[in-house]
Amino acid sequence: MKVQGRIVPAGQIQISDNQQESIRGLTTEYPYVVHYADFEQAIPWHWHEEVEFGHVIRGGIEVMTAERTYVFKENQGYFMNGNVLACMRKSPGAGETVVYTHLFHPVFLGGHFRSIFETKYINPVIHNRNLDLLELKGENTVQKKILSCLRKADFLQKDIDTEFQTRNIFSEVWLLLLEEIRQRPLVPVNLKNQDRVQTMMSFIHQNYAGKIRLEDIAASAAVSTRECLRCFQNTIRKSPAEYLTEYRLDMAKKMLKETDMTITEVSFSAGFSSNAYFGKIFREKCGTTPGKYREESSSLLDKTQGNE
Repeated sequence: MKVQGRIVPAGQIQISDNQQESIRGLTTEYPYVVHYADFEQAIPWHWHEEVEFGHVIRGGIEVMTAERTYVFKENQGYFMNGNVLACMRKSPGAGETVVYTHLFHPVFLGGHFRSIFETKYINPVIHNRNLDLLELKGENTVQKKILSCLRKADFLQKDIDTEFQTRNIFSEVWLLLLEEIRQRPLVPVNLKNQDRVQTMMSFIHQNYAGKIRLEDIAASAAVSTRECLRCFQNTIRKSPAEYLTEYRLDMAKKMLKETDMTITEVSFSAGFSSNAYFGKIFREKCGTTPGKYREESSSLLDKTQGNE
């Protein structure tokens, strides 16, 4: 059986049953995928169990974590550990931007549970709470080798039957990553705020369609409302209310594109108190009306399908 390598668009974030983000295109049979994004739209705050190697093909991006903001230009990249809260957007003035991200579950390299590959090589990285994101800017020989391997992996996915070759490349990348970590002192990461915010975000993801008060969000992480506000502001630089509204809009846009629900039905299904308020917020944040957004999304889909 011939299997085409996996290169898929980095589309809408999908929420799994445990409220983590599920990776489009990644399967139990083959727990690896490469996404490409043109960054016409920012990638919202999310996290996933899989580790991620990203590199910029053209343009530039900003990657924001709970700790800081990183800037990457063309031919630069990064390693992001599993379960790290992050969002991404095009750098101001970067022009056309294309980024490839290689994502895989640790079992892709570690094999079976408690194998020597897992315990000796994988766990020291994924269980390192001081390692959220590692910059790969080609500043030394090891970083240059990693970036070169990522480019090889890009091209490899355009061919068929490349599973073994892909795993071989990332085995080499992982050994280089361990060498880079040994050479670089890691700055301690304060993950207490991130853990709390992830818990509160999960509560929002699960309950956005209903009425949610600040007190409800805070209670989900067993903190006060004041601490809830502080955690959100220090971690994702916005309030719980702002995040809730943005998430509701994301879900509304998904419904407008993928369902035949009326705009009023979408409004209430996404948790907005009235159709008029939904329209007002949608215009303010998206620059168009829900109806025009649906029309434009439908036209774009028809054009894409016509080119296939």
